[in-house]
Amino acid sequence: MPIYAIIVKDLKLLVRDPGGLLMLFVLPALFIAVLSVSLRGAFSSSEDDSRLEILLVDEDDGDAGKLYREGLAAAGYFDVVETVDGDAVDAARAGTLVEGGRYRIAIVVPDRADEALALQHAAEIRMIVDPALSQELALAIENSVANLAYAGTISALLLQGRDAGDAEEAAELLEWNGLRVALEAVDRGGGDALPNSVQQNVPGWTIFAMFWIAQILALSIINERTSGAFTRLLVAPISLLHYAVGKLVPYLIVNLVQTALMFAIGVYLLPLLGCPRLEIANVPGLALLTVCVSLVALGFGFLMSSLSRTSLLAASVSASALVVMSVVGGIMVPKLVMPEMMQTASWFVPQGWALEGYLDLLVRGRSVSDILPHAGVLLGFALLSFIVAAWRMSRMRREG
Repeated sequence: MPIYAIIVKDLKLLVRDPGGLLMLFVLPALFIAVLSVSLRGAFSSSEDDSRLEILLVDEDDGDAGKLYREGLAAAGYFDVVETVDGDAVDAARAGTLVEGGRYRIAIVVPDRADEALALQHAAEIRMIVDPALSQELALAIENSVANLAYAGTISALLLQGRDAGDAEEAAELLEWNGLRVALEAVDRGGGDALPNSVQQNVPGWTIFAMFWIAQILALSIINERTSGAFTRLLVAPISLLHYAVGKLVPYLIVNLVQTALMFAIGVYLLPLLGCPRLEIANVPGLALLTVCVSLVALGFGFLMSSLSRTSLLAASVSASALVVMSVVGGIMVPKLVMPEMMQTASWFVPQGWALEGYLDLLVRGRSVSDILPHAGVLLGFALLSFIVAAWRMSRMRREG
């Protein structure tokens, strides 16, 4: 069969270049290992966090607000801010400011908090947290806020326990009354769970590796075109569709092997280097998404080959485009730390959709049905690339 012959030919060509084939696996594996280890503490507390600005909203305007104003400032790690641009801030605006990235955390002291400190009423302190803030740091601040609440209630608890003459009754008062702390992470459109360094880098650089093979595919097609092999193939009883399928299968196989290796590194190797283990719970979802990403990458390779007259032009343009798309798509720079404009731009490149799909599966525990929109958009990118490439190749065929 013609398709089988093309598949065998391209597989043989790939095997004949073991150095190039090896680099398709070694380079992304090195990126994953080095960056996952290096960025383990990228969002951890550091000297830059020692004077973290905390936006304080005091809806009680009493002793509870004073407790947190003075207590947080006395800790020496926080700058307490109560006005923004000269105006007092309410809870709604505080949430907007955190969501926009201007502040990383806001604490809202509720109305009747004074009564809660006296164990006469139940109230809840809200902590609104930027999703880019380290989980460890957010939990540390949560503990500080809770400890201030306990410190404010301890005297009233002891008094009520002494009057009741029953320590169990005092414990019940603490259980059902007093201030509690609720930690809230604002959602910037990517879910409410934060990836760790392994969950970010393994799928990210796997996507990068899958797309990089598009350059090799493009150069293979251009070499066939310049050598006359492409013309001879199309003169034979074989359609452009058969040619495309024959070219796709070998590179699709390479992409699948790449993905299996990269994810195996996250599961087995990175824990040996002190990184979190990559937990994989939805293999069908990962398989579906990987095939879709691979088709987009290979469609991009066909597109580059159809738009470029020479190998040099295809190599330079495709390499530049892949790097730019990887940056915009959140692979080289995590999307959560990007400004809002760049986060929006990430939805216009396939890498952005691919990475969010992987994070939905690996971090947020989503199902196959949840990532179908991502798969559909990726297939749309692939289809568009193949249509444009087929139109360009048909013109080349007619022009001889």
